[in-house]
Amino acid sequence: MGFPKSGGNGFDRLYREVGRADISRNLVEAELVTSVSWLIKLRWIAGAGVLLATWIVHALFQIGAPIAILSGIGVAILLYNTFFFVSERRAKQRRASAEVFQSLAIWQTALDWLAMTLLFHYSGGVESPAIWYFIFHIIIASIFFPRRTAFLLSVLAIVLVGGTVFLEYIGWLAHHPLQNYLPVALYQNPLYVLGVLSFFSTTAIFVTFLVGSIQERLRRREAEVIHLTEGLQRATIRLQAINDISKVVGSTLDLKQVLERLVETTAKAMGVRACSIRMLDKSGHYLEPVAVYGLSQTYINKGPVDALTNPLAKETLSGKVVNIPNAPQSPLLQYPLEARQEGIQSMLSAPLMGKSGPMGILRVYDVKENRFNKEDEEFISAIAAQGSIAIENAIAYQAMSELDKMKSQFIHTATHELRSPVSVTRSLLRTITAGYAGEVSEQQKEILERATRRIEFLQKLIDDLLDLAAGKVGKFVAHEMQPISLKEVIEKVVDRYKIPAQEKDIELCFRCECPEEKTYVTATVDSLDRVFNNLISNAVKYTPNGGKVSVEVQPLDGEIHIAVQDNGIGIPEDALPHLFSEFYRAPNAKEMVTEGTGLGLAITKDIIQQLEGRITVESQVGVGTTFHVFLPVAHLKNQTPSPMEKRS
Repeated sequence: MGFPKSGGNGFDRLYREVGRADISRNLVEAELVTSVSWLIKLRWIAGAGVLLATWIVHALFQIGAPIAILSGIGVAILLYNTFFFVSERRAKQRRASAEVFQSLAIWQTALDWLAMTLLFHYSGGVESPAIWYFIFHIIIASIFFPRRTAFLLSVLAIVLVGGTVFLEYIGWLAHHPLQNYLPVALYQNPLYVLGVLSFFSTTAIFVTFLVGSIQERLRRREAEVIHLTEGLQRATIRLQAINDISKVVGSTLDLKQVLERLVETTAKAMGVRACSIRMLDKSGHYLEPVAVYGLSQTYINKGPVDALTNPLAKETLSGKVVNIPNAPQSPLLQYPLEARQEGIQSMLSAPLMGKSGPMGILRVYDVKENRFNKEDEEFISAIAAQGSIAIENAIAYQAMSELDKMKSQFIHTATHELRSPVSVTRSLLRTITAGYAGEVSEQQKEILERATRRIEFLQKLIDDLLDLAAGKVGKFVAHEMQPISLKEVIEKVVDRYKIPAQEKDIELCFRCECPEEKTYVTATVDSLDRVFNNLISNAVKYTPNGGKVSVEVQPLDGEIHIAVQDNGIGIPEDALPHLFSEFYRAPNAKEMVTEGTGLGLAITKDIIQQLEGRITVESQVGVGTTFHVFLPVAHLKNQTPSPMEKRS
């Protein structure tokens, strides 16, 4: 059973490029393609040059030569160059292999040397000034081909020139002299022939040696640069991978998401086919698979892994990075047969170390033997260190969330048990105060009223705690949410506080600029009522006599913006960061109104967040406060009367 195909992103794409095609080979192939194109461009000039030179020699200098043959050679050069031009374009379009371009280069060289030999023969042989054009071809060959091949081509040039001259000398080849160029025939002068051939041969060998040596040094320098580039590219990719892994696993504190992202990102970053994380269970004896990427379910369920007896687990958990080049043959593996069936050949394991000791193992798998090297060991060690921090943070966050939930559950249970006796006590106090249990003196009545006020405050505290705890444990919005007219809810809350506002000579106004269909939000009437009851009651409470409180509703893109503004006492700047904390009250608020639970705004924020909205505040002491609430607009399929409309 083999691996499934891995997904693709920036990590595995880069690693596939580095792993499947060596950088040096890529650069050599690119140079080969460029050289083939350069030769083709140069040959256009050469073919046209032969035609032009033939015409100039004949027309301007009146030198006799086989014009038709020389022109034919020029045309032939242009024709076969057209073939190479078309072939090169097609090879580029289909992204042909280096072998195709190498073949084009060989055929070009062969035909060029044939054309050069014919040009040399039909332009006077040993008397031809074109003999030195062979040197250009030798230089090109020394640049284009390896040193050994360049020497062989130089020898071939010497053989072609010498053979042509010899065959003309003995009369086996017809001599084609250039009329009116040399006063005497020199092709049968042994001293001249030997002199030209000697100088030509030594020049060819020396040029080949000189150009080849320079080219060899350049290629060595190029190889060094390529090697450094490979190392730099691998280092860059891995640093980027570690950085991206840090971002990926740090983007969430959910333990499951951290583990899943870590294995997937590690597999893709290292260009391997699979990755897994096994964590120690509560007993510390067994390693359980908690996140897997790229492995079959059969392999995952192969059997228990005992951290105390499994050789590979023991060595890794001791703090070592363990590289297994041939997994099915390794004595460290507990399940070698299953590894073979899965297609696993190489394994690399790194410990996940926490502050209190080992937490588990991060392991990558590949289908190639001896897949991992020293750099891979260092890389997975860095990933494991980064991942360990993220896992510990996620575990700590999970534990804190559980504690917070337990705390909220305890508050909910305790306050719920207190509600009934407090309600009964409150009712009894009112009964006594009203005189239903007998006549009460003024002094007794005053004491009973003070006790009643304390009980009522305790009742409000219990109600707030219940609301807060219900929200924390996800039970505050218990009813099925539905589209509610926000305008109607706020209007009723504003009406509720008109009399308290009038008593303080406060101007309380409400303005809604939203179209009717844009005033609906997905919520419950009770939750919205609680939010705006808290905000508007606070605005009225902390605004001095003669002030102003305004509530304004405006449409935004996909949201409703509600601003509750007053010109009251304001909030000190140092108190703003703590304003939505549980049991917190600003100092100036405590001075103005002594009684208060400090839970109203915490509950308000919690409800708004459950409704997928947000709340912000801006305030200045002595100037006033504005709370901004943003809630998403409900999408109405068929507009129906809201629950408040039905109640009315």
